[in-house]
Amino acid sequence: MNILITGATSGIGKSIATYLATKGHHIMGCGRRVDDELNKEGISWLKMDVTSQQSVDHAIHKAISHFDQIDVLIQCAGRGALGPVETYKPEEIDEVLQLNVYGIQRVNRAVLPIMRPKRRGRIIMVSSLAAEAGLPYNGVYSASKAMLDILTESLCMEIKQFGIDACVIQPGDFKTEVSSGRKIPGDVKNSPYKEQFEHIDATVTANVAHAPDPMKVAYKVEKLLKKKYLKPKYRVAAPIELMMPKLKSILPARWFQRILMKFYNL
Repeated sequence: MNILITGATSGIGKSIATYLATKGHHIMGCGRRVDDELNKEGISWLKMDVTSQQSVDHAIHKAISHFDQIDVLIQCAGRGALGPVETYKPEEIDEVLQLNVYGIQRVNRAVLPIMRPKRRGRIIMVSSLAAEAGLPYNGVYSASKAMLDILTESLCMEIKQFGIDACVIQPGDFKTEVSSGRKIPGDVKNSPYKEQFEHIDATVTANVAHAPDPMKVAYKVEKLLKKKYLKPKYRVAAPIELMMPKLKSILPARWFQRILMKFYNL
């Protein structure tokens, strides 16, 4: 298959690109920090900044010129965000949405017209388990991923008429570089939340540093490529993380909030 992967230069995207290439797929890995390098086998690289329509259009044009068809689009581009909701200025929230939502939409709009005439194709969005709840000090990130999930729920119903399928994968914590690139609001250090935020920041960073290898997500993606039909949503996480959305669905809201606050030592 010809597979285009956004955010393929690091983290989960890199693991997916590397693993699927070993399975004989032709991978087009996209990222802001690479130069164009097109190969007939293995991994080709395309410079793409998903926050720029011109950059997206240029990369997709090159991909089609070289490979003729995109069979699968895997959307891994995005960034983390950590901080108390109050301290985020609207323009800072917009920075997160530009990557986690608007950038994904730019690529979808560029690729769907290529898939549609062939009446086949798959789009896999790498979201986050954080989309299932407003986690403390993760509100902006959780909201951006929840928006991506809801958009995908609608999208997968709309594109079935063209033989195209879409789904989201919600990973839990995996060992990636997300901590170094996440958005933190500029006002947080002078805010009343400073002490709690520093505690959360240290805890979240440590959790990611000791999390499992993201290759586990790549294994899941390969399984999805072999399925005849896709469900709207899949999850890849530790058992304790997978409990979170289940507890939210069955517990009173106040009980669920108490559990989260205890988990984060708030």
